[in-house]
Amino acid sequence: MSFKRALASIGLVVGTAFTLTTAPAQAAKLTPAQLGLPVLSNQAPVGNGLSSPKASFPYYTSTFSPSQSLRVRFSILTPEGLGSRGMGMSSFGYTVIGSDGKATFQSIFSETRPYDPNASAKGNDWLGSCGKAITGACEVTITFEANKTYQLSLLSKGISTYGVGVLNSYTFDTASDQFYKNGTVAGHKQPFTTVSQPGALFIGMEDGEYKKSGNNFYYDYQDWVVKAEAVPEPATLLGLGAVAGGMLVARRRKAAPSV
Repeated sequence: MSFKRALASIGLVVGTAFTLTTAPAQAAKLTPAQLGLPVLSNQAPVGNGLSSPKASFPYYTSTFSPSQSLRVRFSILTPEGLGSRGMGMSSFGYTVIGSDGKATFQSIFSETRPYDPNASAKGNDWLGSCGKAITGACEVTITFEANKTYQLSLLSKGISTYGVGVLNSYTFDTASDQFYKNGTVAGHKQPFTTVSQPGALFIGMEDGEYKKSGNNFYYDYQDWVVKAEAVPEPATLLGLGAVAGGMLVARRRKAAPSV
């Protein structure tokens, strides 16, 4: 085959690849708004005992309805510190809201015991981690279908929709709710935990079970802390494969002698 014909063949392959990659691609950074999460500043930790708590009023998740298919990988594997907290058992997931307004909860991660065997109130607020209190897969990819309505939620004694989202890193208070009195930590050093990964979205969920009168709430948004990342659409991966394949064919044909 002549070199000109090889170039024409390469052009066809590359052209096809670009056509494929114009399909909906979710390789870009996932934002809190895409999952209906209010934004929490990266620089401001969230916790019950702060002098000016960011959560002096509740943050709620909102419903979201993707205009095109959205694939998200949820993880409680790394970095260290992800998982559930508190003595109760709960599940992290989302509700699917039907046209009749009824919400059906779908679990992503669930506790099979209230906390890890070595957990404690003072050490880590009854941490539940994957492989211990939480069994099953540590990473789960969910496809949120276009034009359907969803909402990130917790299921404990009921469905709770308190949540925040923050990119790159999330700092939160890990003092157990039982140490709080009048909005401050009583007789216990207040620890903070930071989880971080560039480009990742961290989700902090609150079960809302601890309340006091008036506007005094126990809201530390760490009853579940989960990492979320966008996953490329299959069409995008196919397009990238076609580009790589075309380049390989071009190199081989260029190296072969003309006939």
